Amino acid sequence: MTRIGKLAVSWAAIALVVIGCPDSTPQRTSLEPNAPGAPPAPSPAARPEERYAGTYVYSGIAAEKVAIQTAVDRATEGMVGKNIARGELMKRAEIRPSYTIRFDGKGNVAIETPGFPPEISPVDGTEVQFKNKYGDDLQNRQHFVGGALLQESRAHDGGGSTRFQLQPDSTTMIVTRVSQSPKLPGTVEYSLTYARRPSPP
Repeated sequence: MTRIGKLAVSWAAIALVVIGCPDSTPQRTSLEPNAPGAPPAPSPAARPEERYAGTYVYSGIAAEKVAIQTAVDRATEGMVGKNIARGELMKRAEIRPSYTIRFDGKGNVAIETPGFPPEISPVDGTEVQFKNKYGDDLQNRQHFVGGALLQESRAHDGGGSTRFQLQPDSTTMIVTRVSQSPKLPGTVEYSLTYARRPSPP
C-alpha cells in the first residue's frame, strides 16, 4: 500500500469516531413518540424528558455551515496528511436535517435522524456498546448535564460529544458537536440551530 493510501485509511478510521454522534446500529426498542395533542412548547418547569421529547428541524444560517469548515481546518492545521483528514472529517460532519428525541418511560432515550441508525441507551449515562456501519466498536452514553442532554462516544483512538441544549423558549435547540483525537492537533467544535416541529393536531 502506498504512503497516501495508508494515510487515507488511517484518517478514515479517525474520522469515524471524532465527529459528533456515533453512527451506530443498536437494536431498536419500542420507544413511543409523544402523545398526540401534546403542546409543541412544554413549560420550562416540566421534567427534562417532557421538555426535550420531540422532533427538531435544522434552521441555521449559512454562517453555521462555514463554521464547520473553519473548525475542521483549525483542528488539522500543520498536521501531515491534513487534506485527507479534512476530507474525512467534513464527510462525517454533514448537518443532520432533523433530530427526534424519544423517551420510552423505562429509562431509555433514543436519538433518531432519517437515514441514520437510531442511537439508544439508558438516560442515566450507562455506557452501551455500538458497532457502527463502518464496523467500528464505540462506547456511547446519554444523560442530562446542567439541564442539557449530552451524548458522548469514545473509541480507542478518539471520541466526541453532542450536546442538545433546549433554549428557554422550549422551541429552539442548540446542538454543539465536539470531536477530538490524539492524532489531531486541535479540537473540532461547532454549534448548529434547530427548531421544534409542532406536534400534529
